[in-house]
Amino acid sequence: MKKTKALITMAVFFGLMASLGLTASAEEEIQKTFDRKEEIRFKLSLGDIQLKKSSDDRIHVHLVYSYEKKDRFEPTIDEKAMYLYLREGYQEKNPRGYSKWTVAVPDETKIRFSTGTGDLYVDGLNIEIDGSTGTGEIEISNARGEFDVSTGTGNLYISHSEGEFDVSSGTGNVYADESQGEFELTSGAGKVEVKNCKGNFEVRSGTGDVNACGLTLEQEGIFSSGTEDVQVAFPEGDFIVLVLSSSTDTASLDMGGKSLDGYFEFTCHARKGQIISPVKFDNKEEYWEGDDKYYKKSFTKGKSKRKIFISTGTGTAELKK
Repeated sequence: MKKTKALITMAVFFGLMASLGLTASAEEEIQKTFDRKEEIRFKLSLGDIQLKKSSDDRIHVHLVYSYEKKDRFEPTIDEKAMYLYLREGYQEKNPRGYSKWTVAVPDETKIRFSTGTGDLYVDGLNIEIDGSTGTGEIEISNARGEFDVSTGTGNLYISHSEGEFDVSSGTGNVYADESQGEFELTSGAGKVEVKNCKGNFEVRSGTGDVNACGLTLEQEGIFSSGTEDVQVAFPEGDFIVLVLSSSTDTASLDMGGKSLDGYFEFTCHARKGQIISPVKFDNKEEYWEGDDKYYKKSFTKGKSKRKIFISTGTGTAELKK
């Protein structure tokens, strides 16, 4: 009996060791350098991407990875005349491990990317980027250029950057701080927050809060939420149009002690919504949309050509001094 138990123990031990030998994989890396290309394309499954500025006008690729051996991770770097193509392949459908691509690129390189679950980090570049990640986060800092990027469920951050930003998250939060340019910021279900930025803004959330403060508005600002609050501090700048709206909650503009100057218009559902203003209205009217009646109230102060619209369906349209 003792001999049998000893044999079983040895069998289990060697079986475990064999299993570890099949699955364990040490960290590996690949480093390559290429001449400048017009474009770099990424097609990744799990890998993170970190983009930074090249110091010598060449492209430097550094890949670090570790996956279970059974997954058979297969990275590929293809050099073409006009572009560099980086991609990942696996033998298994659900690989376990990680990979991180750190790529130093010259300014004004075009980036096209897709990754399933990886993050994207961009730092210190003048660049054009177009792409998406399924569940990863996107962070853009100290950068200039054109950014058309999206994530399905991750958060998205913009800081100390300048350019055209068309960015969105399906369910994550979107943040912009200390940046300037043309902003189109969207979240399907998360919060969108904009602070200390300058430019033109189209900021929307389907079911999350929208907050904005410390802004300088050049021409137009639109801030809206489907079901949550919209809270905006009155921006600096000689802008033309400012629009705040929440379908079912509060849309609030806080003047922060600034003088009222321009045309102010408020709308709400006549029975389910309300309007709050510290100033008496010059005009009041009612109108119908289908079977629903709405109130529209307005006043004008000063000589500015600004037009400010604050609206809600069943919530509150509010102006604070």
